[in-house]
Amino acid sequence: MMGEFAASLAHEIKQPIAAVVMRARTGLRWLQRQPPGIEKAREILSRIIEDATRAATIVDRNRSLYKRETSKRETVNLNEVIRETIALLQEKVSKNSILIRTQLDDVLPTISADRVQVQQVLMNLILNGIEAMKETRGELTITSETGEHSQVLISVRDSGVGLPVGNPERIFEAFFTTKPEGTGMGLSISRRIIESHGGRLWASASPGGGAIFHFTLPGTTMVKD
Repeated sequence: MMGEFAASLAHEIKQPIAAVVMRARTGLRWLQRQPPGIEKAREILSRIIEDATRAATIVDRNRSLYKRETSKRETVNLNEVIRETIALLQEKVSKNSILIRTQLDDVLPTISADRVQVQQVLMNLILNGIEAMKETRGELTITSETGEHSQVLISVRDSGVGLPVGNPERIFEAFFTTKPEGTGMGLSISRRIIESHGGRLWASASPGGGAIFHFTLPGTTMVKD
């Protein structure tokens, strides 16, 4: 358990820390211009604060998850979280020449959830999709819809290398990875988060090639997006 917790932290805070470094370098370039781009640098510094705050929040939420503590729940519109997560990853998406499409249900039940943890799940699934399409520069499609019993169903489909042959369920095991530099924790953490919210996370092969990751969460009230 201690090993899983340490590895989960290493995995989950990697993205916001990488964002801080990238933005800091960009801000420095703006300050070194003649004349300095003060307004642009100020904007970038604000984003650095947001990324650093997000990293600290992720540490707190992961600690609660592994200690089996009750997470901080609030009413969440998953369509909003999807859009926010895409915006956070826009530079990564552009760098890898990935096209992201969304098909979001206009009338989607809200959920009672820890917003930070649910965003972690979405970020992991999107980053996995980007990694799977690194060589092909493909398309990622994110959909939201209302499932059975007012559940919210989210799907993330990529056109990448697909699932491991033989036993695809292994991808959800802690420390299992097919990536040279992977920690093997992203999907394990994601499943733990979804199940702690009373939902389910699974994967299937995409008919056109690639993989589809789905998760469900119990809905509360119907809202117009």
